[in-house]
Amino acid sequence: MNHIAPLSETPETITLNRSDWEAILDRLEDRSDLDAIRRSEQTNAHAHAYTDAETQRMVLDDVSAFIIWRERAGLTQKALAAASGVSQSYVDEIEAGKKRGSTSALAKIAKTLGVSIERLLD
Repeated sequence: MNHIAPLSETPETITLNRSDWEAILDRLEDRSDLDAIRRSEQTNAHAHAYTDAETQRMVLDDVSAFIIWRERAGLTQKALAAASGVSQSYVDEIEAGKKRGSTSALAKIAKTLGVSIERLLD
């Protein structure tokens, strides 16, 4: 982000260009997403270090890690969506590979499943 120069200032307010304001909002959102990812990774650093035969079969059958973790948690798409606060249609699109998923949505889903975002997408 470039240097932000206020258009005008009073003791109570500062006026900015819209592009500067939007740049500030983007950085705040990025920071919030990164904080959510870090919290998720710290919470789940050692979760699910083992695999079972069913998981190994799914991996060999090229089932996505997203589906494997959801099924290991015993959740349907609907239950995962409700627990994570992400719409079921969005969960379906991520599982089907139609959408990658926003950082925020992936962080919520990973936290619900008890895994890191990296494991969710492997």
